[in-house]
Amino acid sequence: MAITGTMLMSCHDTTEGYLKTDSARYVPDTMEIRLQLDETLDAYRMHNMAPWVSPKLQGVIGTSPIEFEVVEVEATEGGNAELFRHLVNVRGGGRMEFPLISDITPGRYRVSLRVFNEGYSHIVKDVFTFIVK
Repeated sequence: MAITGTMLMSCHDTTEGYLKTDSARYVPDTMEIRLQLDETLDAYRMHNMAPWVSPKLQGVIGTSPIEFEVVEVEATEGGNAELFRHLVNVRGGGRMEFPLISDITPGRYRVSLRVFNEGYSHIVKDVFTFIVK
């Protein structure tokens, strides 16, 4: 009984589940956002006021629920990282969403995400790039 009791007590300190992000990536890993919408290319988007949406983050495995949050935005080529971070949103599967209409300045924005579940958290650095033109 002493051995069984010791085993049960030692298991109590172990975090259940797992999270692996070694292979986390977007395919493709870059999206171009047009500030001046094209009536032909963006007709559906304009009609529905649909936001720009990235693909799903691939290569993440772990115990559900797995959640995502933007932890850092790096802006180059004249971009405004603070404003971009305020406007970008992450939803299910790591899909990032950016509003169709905004006051964002043109530039290149690299986004880093925190991927987490109960007991585990990993930062995926510079995982996606938005090019705003």
